Amino acid sequence: MTAFKPLDASRPDFPNESDLVQLMCQHIRHIERYWVEDSASLGHFGSLDMAEWAPPGGPINEEVVRSMAQELMGYAVLYQSPHFDAALAGVDRATLLDRLNRCLRWNVAYHLVGDRHTAPLTSDGQWGDDWESSLWAAQLAMAAHWVWAALDADVREGMLRMMAFEGDRFLGVDPPDGRWLDTKAEENAWDSLLLAWAYCLQPDHPHAAAWLDRGKAFAMNTFTTNLAQVDTSLIDGRPVREWVCTQTAHPDLTVENHGSFHPNYLGCGGLLMDGRQAFQATGLEPPPHYLYRVLEVWDILKSFYLANGFATYPSGQDWGYHGAGVNGQAAAMALEFGDEIAGHLFWESVRHADEAMRFAGDGRFDGRIPHAPGGRFFQFETGGMGALAGVVMGGVPRVRRLPDDEFRRRQARTASYPFVWLQLRRTRQGLFSFCWRSLAQKVMGLAIPAGGEAVLGAEQDGLVGRIDLDGQPAQPVAACHTDHTDERGFRTTGEVDYGQGQVTQRLAVVALPDGETSLVIDLATARPGANVTRNEGLGIYVMNDFTDGNRVRIAHAGGSQTVRGVGGTARVIATGSPWMRVAGCLGLATSGEPLYYEDAAERNTPIRWRSVLQDRVFTQPVARGETLRDYATVVRLGRAGARRATAAPVRLACAGEWVRAYRVTDARGHDVTVVANLGRQAVTATVEGAGALELAAMDTVVI
Repeated sequence: MTAFKPLDASRPDFPNESDLVQLMCQHIRHIERYWVEDSASLGHFGSLDMAEWAPPGGPINEEVVRSMAQELMGYAVLYQSPHFDAALAGVDRATLLDRLNRCLRWNVAYHLVGDRHTAPLTSDGQWGDDWESSLWAAQLAMAAHWVWAALDADVREGMLRMMAFEGDRFLGVDPPDGRWLDTKAEENAWDSLLLAWAYCLQPDHPHAAAWLDRGKAFAMNTFTTNLAQVDTSLIDGRPVREWVCTQTAHPDLTVENHGSFHPNYLGCGGLLMDGRQAFQATGLEPPPHYLYRVLEVWDILKSFYLANGFATYPSGQDWGYHGAGVNGQAAAMALEFGDEIAGHLFWESVRHADEAMRFAGDGRFDGRIPHAPGGRFFQFETGGMGALAGVVMGGVPRVRRLPDDEFRRRQARTASYPFVWLQLRRTRQGLFSFCWRSLAQKVMGLAIPAGGEAVLGAEQDGLVGRIDLDGQPAQPVAACHTDHTDERGFRTTGEVDYGQGQVTQRLAVVALPDGETSLVIDLATARPGANVTRNEGLGIYVMNDFTDGNRVRIAHAGGSQTVRGVGGTARVIATGSPWMRVAGCLGLATSGEPLYYEDAAERNTPIRWRSVLQDRVFTQPVARGETLRDYATVVRLGRAGARRATAAPVRLACAGEWVRAYRVTDARGHDVTVVANLGRQAVTATVEGAGALELAAMDTVVI
């Protein structure tokens, strides 16, 4: 383990290029372990033996060629950088150039334009003409262009031949369409990136004009809604509707991938910014097409970032949490448009990358993921190198870190995304959201308090809990829901079925106007004969990892204790308490159900990609006949909210089988009554202290 020198984040010019280069030099010590000498003229990074990969399995070309392309971007930047430190990297500049020549030559030789074949590349031992080969080729081109004059002549010729082949794939081809479940935004974006570099490297090629035209079209079709097809405003002398032939996003500009709304895919704007860079780096004027809707989409994407630079996932996440790479799109938005939120996010991402690298201590960017000479874990490492290199190539912006409170104030908003069934509330006290269709079509909520950005995370049963039938997790399906959102909060009420109606869960979730207090009402019933083998409510996920010092402090009616993260003993702590404080910034209190804390104590990799340790707070309601759950939980955000954790929701007497009413005290000391009609019929109900109320079907009112 190496004690790398910390970056000096107190400097007014932090982070600058020398900071990024230092991280890249440190990484060289790791990646050089996986350099393979094929011959005097060829070499490559990583293992080609799938038996050595972690986690096992493909996709193959993505985890071979993409990894090499990202590493070569880093090697190219280091070769040219005046800040390169050979002693820190453990290699000299001549070695960097040797790797660039031999590995670029290797990638051309094993491309479809070459004559070499090897396992496990899937096109008879070669790569190219692949769904993602545009991205790999473009990144190889970015690396090659950065050191073009220093490369061997045959490498330059081979790169031009390969880029022409990949560019020709799109002659006469229209961008693909995809709105539901699997947006084509990412594919159209990286295809436009490839076409930009194909044109910029060979603007005099006979096909250059056609590459440029198709690049513009694919860029325009990255983020498209149904409105674009009737848009008559002009871009490059043509109406938008003549450029657009797809719908890749919903009318509210949310995009879906992996089965539901996935904020990461709004980040495809970063690929369009990289496409602009191809023109800028070669002295050409970038076409306006590469900015089409980029700013609008960025405005949505940045609302899912936290004060410490981490992204959050209110519709679920099936990648790793708290990734250690720098935020390249944030850097580009700060540089190009002076976006101060973007600058803050970039600043924080460099700080975290430095912290994560020192935690690993061996040149890896993320020591939470196991060593792997190939596969997805290897690609996560190379992706960190590519991200750093991409920022240097595009230009490192001069940014400042915003004070946490200012960042949270600027990010405050309430938003409804009806096409993906998501409502979001952000205040200076934290983030609260609820989604009726997350990844794998599950239902989930999310609570991340101010001060808990590194501690609290998301999972696809958050605030909803778990139901197992016959010993197997039951798949939740949202049957119906009613939503209300305004600038002061949201109310959502709905019904979820498990096991084709064996269990019905009725939920009301309310973000109150004070910005600190939220309420979850949970009523679940089982059909006679249903074999319910797990009944766990709530679900608050705690990332007990190095980002919070590998310790989480919890307090409850029985006292307080520190839960150790990695290296502890897995256990379930039965607090016997209906209230709990988590990390001093999240308060939870139920209407009577005792809370449990699941101490995971070990990482969930390599089985999953989460890369962090996830603890969980939950309840275990005792079934009473067919009623599995019938309680409420108040969630309080921020340190002031945590201090009020002992104030539980009080159930009020009311008439109606499916009507539930609770009184809670908000941050201002006001009593608030929440009344939910969890049934499918409108009713008139008499509620204690509120009198007779007209309640619409599946709806909630706040008094």
